[in-house]
Amino acid sequence: MPRPMQRRLAAIMFTDIVGYSAMMQKNEALAARLRARHRDVFNRLHKKFNGEIIQYFGDGTLSIFNSTADAAECAVELQRELKQTPQVPIRVGIHTGEISYNEEEVIGDGVNIAARIQSESVPGGIFISGKAQDDIKNNPSLSTKAIGRSVLKNIQRPIDLFAITNPGVTVPEYDWEPVKAFGQAPLATQKIRRRKKKRAATLLAFFFGVFGIHRFYLDQRNFGIAYLAMFILGAFILPGSDQLVAIPAILGFVDFLIFLTTSRANFDEKYNQEFLQQKQHQQEMATQKANDPRNILEKQRQQYLGQAQTAFRNYEFREAIMALIKAIEIKYDDAETHFFLARVYSLSEKGDKALEHLNIAVAFGFQEVDRIRTDGDLAFVRIQPEYLVFEKNNFQLTKELPIAKEDVLDLEETPSSDLLDQLAKLVKERQSGLLSEEEFKVKEQQLKARYVDED
Repeated sequence: MPRPMQRRLAAIMFTDIVGYSAMMQKNEALAARLRARHRDVFNRLHKKFNGEIIQYFGDGTLSIFNSTADAAECAVELQRELKQTPQVPIRVGIHTGEISYNEEEVIGDGVNIAARIQSESVPGGIFISGKAQDDIKNNPSLSTKAIGRSVLKNIQRPIDLFAITNPGVTVPEYDWEPVKAFGQAPLATQKIRRRKKKRAATLLAFFFGVFGIHRFYLDQRNFGIAYLAMFILGAFILPGSDQLVAIPAILGFVDFLIFLTTSRANFDEKYNQEFLQQKQHQQEMATQKANDPRNILEKQRQQYLGQAQTAFRNYEFREAIMALIKAIEIKYDDAETHFFLARVYSLSEKGDKALEHLNIAVAFGFQEVDRIRTDGDLAFVRIQPEYLVFEKNNFQLTKELPIAKEDVLDLEETPSSDLLDQLAKLVKERQSGLLSEEEFKVKEQQLKARYVDED
């Protein structure tokens, strides 16, 4: 029988592995290896910083610490170590609050807030609450950056968020705008008003003022009914009451003169107040949406991809790699970006890195495996001994799978510099348009065949 709940103040840490669910569906062996590495590092560092791991759940963790500084320093070392190959991308959220716990579970608002902060964090990053920031702001070994105020799901009050900026931790390059409390209901629950035009109201008052049509147009239904009732009574119901018809006619003409001489601003203030409020609300909502961290991060990711494309076209492979790594830090589970990075690593003659990212690309659902077999930029990686095993194993790398001699065609030796030079020359000729794709593939196969024959 579980012990009764105890209450205490604690630093609460939530983490999750980015893209783990997608990876499990495509490459269970890789996902299992990363999770095993993740847990090994977690157990070791929690012991070092006196943390208590309360629960592992799938790709996430919940743990508590006696102090916020211990939690933050543990998180920094976690990110630094898990960024080493094989990389395990995680998000971290930390909050300080009161919890209720026993040996089976931990509950409380603090737990919910830490979980939501973790979901707002970026891959490789550590987000903390304003309350946690107060605890560590004078700690010389920790540095932070204010991100802004965010409304977290199912959390009533906005939360101030900070990002830890120690070396080795991914820091987002954005600031959120302060959250605004809107005074009216969301637009989805309101009838959208149309703007009343001064010119239209003026013409309606001049031509149809006696009927009160301009008042109906301005959503002044009661006035419109009064004008129309007086006209009907005087013209059709009460014979000899022509003066009754004159009243709405005179009022309509007066309205015409007032509309004609009123400025557009004053007209809007009087007759378009609700429309203007809704328009302001829409603008504020659009601004808040534009400042949503997910949208900002996606824009940054696209900028990094653009930088990588430009550097790649200029043969600046180091710059392309740096930009792609930044893009992957924002969205680790993007298969196409890993494939692009594998191509650049291959052109940089870093076969192990290229294979690593090809493996991750496939794990995240990269379907066009023929591009791995034929892409000219991957020529270098395809002559590596490990590649043939990788391809034979359905484009998956496994530590358990040995490299068999019959599979690698005696390519265990490091390729000669002459071969690498010729492959690099071929790649540049293809990129500059001197060789077509088909010509490149033929020459690539000829070079590989000649190398095998010479060995």
